Amino acid sequence: MNHFLDNKRNVFILAFIAIFLESLTSACLKIGGRYGFLSTGYFVWFIIAVVLLGVYAVIWQLILERLPLTTAYLRRGISYILIFVWAILIFGETITLQQIIGIVVITIGMVVSMSDEF
Repeated sequence: MNHFLDNKRNVFILAFIAIFLESLTSACLKIGGRYGFLSTGYFVWFIIAVVLLGVYAVIWQLILERLPLTTAYLRRGISYILIFVWAILIFGETITLQQIIGIVVITIGMVVSMSDEF
């Protein structure tokens, strides 16, 4: 695994996977909220969310060992975009102009922050 993470591209791919998993936890918790409090369905989705967060935490620790803190955390803006996507695809939520503007601002911020890496 260490050899795999020696390549900066692989670290960024792993960061995206971690952020993807972390974004899924919000969807899992919302799905779990559809079930009665402390019901089986509630617990199943809560446990899935905890497992995803556990995997995310381990991967994120590996990433933080190899990337500057600011570089790593600026990538987390992707999670807001993914949560927006889950809200639309999984829950059929409607989008507003303000939400679209917010996603555009987050995206521009990430692109600007990454511009020195290319």
